[in-house]
Order: sequence, then structure tokens, then C-alpha cells
Amino acid sequence: MNMRIFTLIVGILAALPLLAQVPNGQRARLDLLDYGDRFYGEAYVLPTTRPDSATVVIFFRMANDFLTFTKVTDRNDVGGNFKAEMRLSIEARDSMGVIRQRLQWKDTVYCNRFEQTNSKSDFHYGWARIAIAPGSFSIGLEIISTKESGQKKLRLPLVSFDPDASNKQLAPPLFGLPVDGPQGNIIRPFISGGNVLFQPRDAMMFLLVNDAKSQMYDYAIRQLPLESRDIRYWDVSDVLGEVRSEPGKVPMISERSTNDAPYLEVVDRSESKVASTTPSKVALLRVPIPVSGLVPGRYRLTLVGERDKDTIDIRFQVFWEMMPLSLRNVSYAIEIARYLLTDEQLDSIDEGSDRERRAKIMAYWRQHDGSPTTTYNEQMAEYYRRVDEAFFEFSTIQEPDGARTERGKIYILHGPPTKVEKKLSPGDKTQEVWSYANAVRKVFHFEVGDDGIYKLRKIEDL
Repeated sequence: MNMRIFTLIVGILAALPLLAQVPNGQRARLDLLDYGDRFYGEAYVLPTTRPDSATVVIFFRMANDFLTFTKVTDRNDVGGNFKAEMRLSIEARDSMGVIRQRLQWKDTVYCNRFEQTNSKSDFHYGWARIAIAPGSFSIGLEIISTKESGQKKLRLPLVSFDPDASNKQLAPPLFGLPVDGPQGNIIRPFISGGNVLFQPRDAMMFLLVNDAKSQMYDYAIRQLPLESRDIRYWDVSDVLGEVRSEPGKVPMISERSTNDAPYLEVVDRSESKVASTTPSKVALLRVPIPVSGLVPGRYRLTLVGERDKDTIDIRFQVFWEMMPLSLRNVSYAIEIARYLLTDEQLDSIDEGSDRERRAKIMAYWRQHDGSPTTTYNEQMAEYYRRVDEAFFEFSTIQEPDGARTERGKIYILHGPPTKVEKKLSPGDKTQEVWSYANAVRKVFHFEVGDDGIYKLRKIEDL
């Protein structure tokens, strides 16, 4: 067996007791988010100039490990060093389960490094359009690939289109990042299963409502109580505001869009030559979502019209995609922070219930946040990301948790070295020399002892 694979298996086995401390429902969810749920889709209804039809835009993205990459041998193909065919079958079924539309979508995608070809964090994007008549439809996506994967199909929530309906909300909301100023005239959809991604930038929600005339809406975003599977951060204040509906304005696919970068752009149909055939009761709400002030968790967005007092209720989740596994278990998150904490700090944080300990370790990181104006803590994210990498990178039979090794400690504190040299000592012992040609300006000398464990033998200034 390849030693690298063997070491990885040993590391995973060693991690099982750590994960076993997490409640079963939460553990299943963590496994899904990190290892299975790397294929996402969104369906969004866009009105057309005809009152009896609409367009469903399907956005999707998949991680590289769903694709089969091959080495590029054609010198005229300058897209990248490795390429793969990204092929999907897309179908729309009505409420009776009858297939009404089916199409094939394909594209060629590239990456430059071999490590990227099996990445779970590097994504490729795509989008397609399907015309529908009034009714409710279920959208299904299926990857057509020669590479085996545990998740090759997606069934998206129902999408509906009924120009004569009395419902206030005409279509599911779509969340994305503004790319054309804070007003959100152009957004790039998140494509995360209806969720909002946790990050230091604020987002925007597009929502189509049944308004013939413009009116103001009061809105409130409230954090929902924790469920057993949720990871606790801290409570955030309610977000209150108001927004005006914009009749005649609808989001459409932007001309900026490419196969690998879909965008939606707000257009004003009321000023177009086809305004008379545009549905008269379609208006756009653009609601700012202050992600930079929220924490991962579940939220409720309530909108109330000032004129008709109709209420719109939307549930969404802010989730941290690829959240470090080492941060998910409170006991491990505290223990592995010992490289930064004094013994007194560690003992103080590690006292109390899981809820109290989680609150204290989060409070520590909030006190050491280089960007306190946002809830996303780059320092904390980077620290635990390095812990995850060190856990597997430096795991051996003797030391299954690579984050607790001496090499792991240096990696966690200083990041990857600029240069690594491997050589034999005069006593035929394996040595590693890590050089940091950055702000660290140090050289670390490691040597394998008689017990087969790497020990830090010497530190020099570079």
C-alpha cells in the first residue's frame, strides 16, 4: 500500500474518536457538508414578455472531484494543464411527475495543478434556461460522468409560475454578492442550496413580489433558536430596515455571464417597447443581507408591506462552507489552541458545559480579531485551516494526529514553509529543514529520532 494513503487512513481512524464526541445528527451533517455535498443547484423563475410563460434559470456548481481530468497534450489548447468534460442532464417535471422539458448541458473545464483535479474546494460553474408554462415544476440535475461519485443527482425544490396567483411572493428568493456597487444592480448568485455563504462581504437578496404599484416594506432578520445539530457561535442583534418594491424591474441573465460565471442584472421592463406585454403585477425587492454582521446559523426574514400589510416569511441559513473540522468539535478546538494560550487561559476556557466552553473560545478569538467590524474572523479561520492540514499532512503511525506533532505546531503557527529540504544526518537519520523567507525569517531543523518521531532540533535566524 502507498505509504501516503496508509498514513491518511491512520489519520482518519485516529479522528474517529474526536468525531464520535459530536451528536449523531450533527456528525452526519458535518460529513455531508465536507465530503458529500459538493454539488449544488439553484432554480430561479424569471418573467418573460409573454404573460403565459416564464423562464427558469438553473444555476449549478460542482467540485473538481466530481470530474475526470486528463492531461492536456495539445499544444494549441491553452486553457490549462488538465481538462475535464462537465456534462449534465437537466429535466423539469410537472406536479404529476411528467417530464415537460429535458436538455443536455456540457462544457470543458480546466485546472493547472494536479492537486486541483481531486479538490473538494475548487468549483466549476454553469447555468441553463428552460421555458415553462404556468404551474409548478420540479427541476432535476444529473451528472453524466465516467467518474464514480456518491452524489450524482440533485432534485431542487418546487418552482412555480402563475401570473394570476394572489400569492404575494411570486418565486423563491435568490441570494448573491453585489458586483456593481452596494445597490446590487448586478449580483453573482451564491449557488449554495438556497443558503447564504458566511464571509466578510455583505450579500443581496432578489425577490419577485405581486405588486402593481410600488410600496415600502419593513423587514426584520432574526436569528432562530439553536437546534441540536447547530454549532454555537454567539447571539447577534436583529437587523431592521425598509425597502421599496420596484414594479417593472426584473432580474435577467447579464451579458457579463459566461459558462463559468453566471450573473443576474436588474433591467427595467417598464421603459421597454414590450412593456405592454410584460406581466403587470411583477415587482422586484432588493433586500440587503448584512452577512458581515451575522454568524453561521439559521435566520428568519420577515417583510410586511406598508399598504397591503401582507407578510412574506423566508427562512435561510448562513453557513460556513468548508468550515475547518477542527473548529467543529469544541473540545478539540480548545485543546489545539494551546499553541496560543497560556496554561491558565487554557484551564479557564476549558471549564464548564459545552455551551460555556464554546462561548469562551469564541470570545478569545473575538478579542484577537484583526477585523472586528465583521463577524468573519480571518485569523481564526486560518489557524484552524492549518490545524486541519497539519492533522493529515504530518500524521504517522507513531503520531496519528499530525496537528499535535512538532512539525504540525510550526506549520500551524507560521504556515507552510517557503522551502523544505530533506537530507540524511551523519548518523543516517532523516532530517527536514524548513526555511521561511517571509516575515518569519527563521529556519527550523527537524530530525527523526530512534522512536521514529520528528523532533525540532534547532532554530536559526534566516
